[in-house]
Amino acid sequence: MGTPVWSRRGLLLVVLGCSGWLLVPVLWLALASPPLGRSYFEQGLWLVALVAAALVSTAVILIACAKRSWGVAVVSLVLAAGGVAVATRQHSQGDYVDYQYRTHRAALADLAWDYRAGHLDGSVTLPADVRSLSPSGFAYAGRDVLFVQMWQNWRAESGTGLAYFTKPPTPTTVIPTASGDVGHPLREVGDGWWWVA
Repeated sequence: MGTPVWSRRGLLLVVLGCSGWLLVPVLWLALASPPLGRSYFEQGLWLVALVAAALVSTAVILIACAKRSWGVAVVSLVLAAGGVAVATRQHSQGDYVDYQYRTHRAALADLAWDYRAGHLDGSVTLPADVRSLSPSGFAYAGRDVLFVQMWQNWRAESGTGLAYFTKPPTPTTVIPTASGDVGHPLREVGDGWWWVA
């Protein structure tokens, strides 16, 4: 006979199984602060927390199944699935783009001002305060758009970034996002800047 879910031992196992997933929202709130940004330290903490949560919850589910504690296994599995959903939602691309925009908002406003003033044309060398936003260093100024690349794959065939438009983009607006890719403005993130993918 297995351990009932509502027994003291059953509840202890369920709490142990989901305890690692409780770290995920705590880390998300703690690490969303600007001083840490998206550093290797933060990414390492995320990885350690997610691996620990997955290992502990998997171990509890397997132990509960081995002892035929089906209720404990099912409740732990449901809570683990909820933890995975929360973890992947908090680490989504949209959150990342909004966070980066808020962090670099003043520098992006200065860059847009320089663009409107006619100081930027063609390939753009990014100022130091925006360079961390674009690891590839890729940015260009066209007639109606200033594009700052935020990501591209290693073959430069796909990319994403932020674009500042002098005129609001239309659904047919196309922006070169990498050497072999074009993207479309998906949503405005603020002050005339749009997320392009």
